[in-house]
Amino acid sequence: MARVHLDPHLDHQVEFEAVSLTVLRAQRRKGSGRGDRLRRMASETRRVAHPVIQDVSVVIEPGECVGLVGRGRDAGLIEVLRLSAGTLIPDEGVVRRREAVIPILRRVGLVNGGLTVRQNIYVIGILLGMSPDQITAELDWIVESAGLARFLDTYARTCPPPLRRRIAWTVAMATRSRTFAIHGALIMGDEQYREFCWSHVESLKADGVTFLIADQAPDELERFCERGLVFENGRLIADTSMTEALAMTGRRTRDNEDDNTPDEPDVREDIDDW
Repeated sequence: MARVHLDPHLDHQVEFEAVSLTVLRAQRRKGSGRGDRLRRMASETRRVAHPVIQDVSVVIEPGECVGLVGRGRDAGLIEVLRLSAGTLIPDEGVVRRREAVIPILRRVGLVNGGLTVRQNIYVIGILLGMSPDQITAELDWIVESAGLARFLDTYARTCPPPLRRRIAWTVAMATRSRTFAIHGALIMGDEQYREFCWSHVESLKADGVTFLIADQAPDELERFCERGLVFENGRLIADTSMTEALAMTGRRTRDNEDDNTPDEPDVREDIDDW
């Protein structure tokens, strides 16, 4: 995080200027020849350049809460978040930041089961740009907020999955950053902890903290975000209100669903990807 270039004189909080990104992806070999069939049997693949972000230009103002939604597959939402935080470098264009952007990505394994909870707090904090002294100063708040007192010096692998998710989320919030890029982890945990999450992020929002949020439940996006960015095949196709963005992608909030439609189970809490 410390090597990401910051421009404190930038007018905007985050600025994308003609940003494009291409990644290499594995693709099964095609062809009807004997050699091609043998390669497929051996699960041989080839690396193919795939455009993930294409000529995106957008500015995020200080204090904005912006929801990112995609239409179709490969919308490129997580790549936009990673580019904003500086954990990916664009092939073309430039991303400018006024201050450090802290990424909270659900599908990145941050918690090491072979370390104690205390050690994980320090490792995650350092990865997010905090100094050991800053982590020590925030340790009591982290432990109390996440309910870690009983587990502080036990190995993380012995902790239940919901508790491991709390570790990464609470340490990220303890950075006291002014900008967060969040992938599916704005609110989490059981009902009591979700109330704490809502209270905390809404207090940050009221204090002018900037949020970029993707892969979140539609009703949570509509509750928290005023502005919505719609992506399709890596291109920004609409910059509008959050309600309109959700309508464009066919995602419905619970308030807009038919009362006779059964609620879909939220399986995200069953996935231990922290």
